[in-house]
This record gives sequence, structure tokens and C-alpha cells, in this order.
Amino acid sequence: MTKILVFSDSHRNFEFMPQAVKLVQPDMIFHLGDHISDADRLSRQYPRIPLVAVPGNCDYSSEPDTKLLTIEGLKIMLCHGHQYHVKESLLSLNYAAKENQADAVLFGHTHRICCDYHNGLLVFNPGSIGAPYFKGNNSYGILEIDGSKIQADTKIISD
Repeated sequence: MTKILVFSDSHRNFEFMPQAVKLVQPDMIFHLGDHISDADRLSRQYPRIPLVAVPGNCDYSSEPDTKLLTIEGLKIMLCHGHQYHVKESLLSLNYAAKENQADAVLFGHTHRICCDYHNGLLVFNPGSIGAPYFKGNNSYGILEIDGSKIQADTKIISD
């Protein structure tokens, strides 16, 4: 089994990220953009935990804005989501994931938690670890991959 900690939209609010790493003790970490520099900082703090990040619309990075990974035989698509206009609809995101034959697509940008299945595709947004909208709660996600099964959950960080 592989346990993955998923962050998005940290917006230079770094304090909750190490707290989540200590709680979850993940095998891997994903950062879905908007202040990818926070992901770099976290990677320096936890160099033994593999970290994969994609840039968001607030980042200036030469990193690809979409990445495809295969973990335990499952294909996972990572993106920030702005390039698929996820604030208006998830349709373009779903089409891109299906074109890439993904089993799961992870995105951020909306700062809102989303965990849904569309025709066997997991569509997952962990919310925002650093800048929740409308006085919402800081949140992160956990993916657990076990063979052909993938489970997603979100957790709220309290002050």
C-alpha cells in the first residue's frame, strides 16, 4: 500500500504542511500548485519523502503543468486545474483525464474540497492547505493506493 499526502494552494502559508506530514507519515507527497516554492521548502525539510509538484496559475516555473504518474499500476494525473477551467466546470478536466487513460485526476485551484467518481475516474481536490476561501478550513488530502484500489479522503487542520 502507498499512502500519499496531497496539498494544494498553500500560498506561502507553510505552517500546516509539516504538521500534516507528521500526522500522516506519507510514502509520497503531491503539491498541486500555487506556490510551488512551498513544495520545494517542504522537500528540503523532508528529503527522504518523494515529492511531486505541478505549478499553478500563481507560479512561475518551468515544470510541466500536468504530470502523469503510475503508482501500483494505477495512472494518476496531477494538475493545478486552471488550464482546464475547473472553476466553471470539471468537464474539460474529466475529458483530459480520460484521454490520458487516468484512473484518478488530482487538481486544486478552486480552494474547495472535491471527491467524486465519474465513470470509474476519481476526481479529487484536497481544498487549500494555506488559503481557504470564505473563512473555510485549511485542508489536505490523503490517497491510499492498494493494488487496483484507490481511496481518497480529506482532513481539516485546526489551529
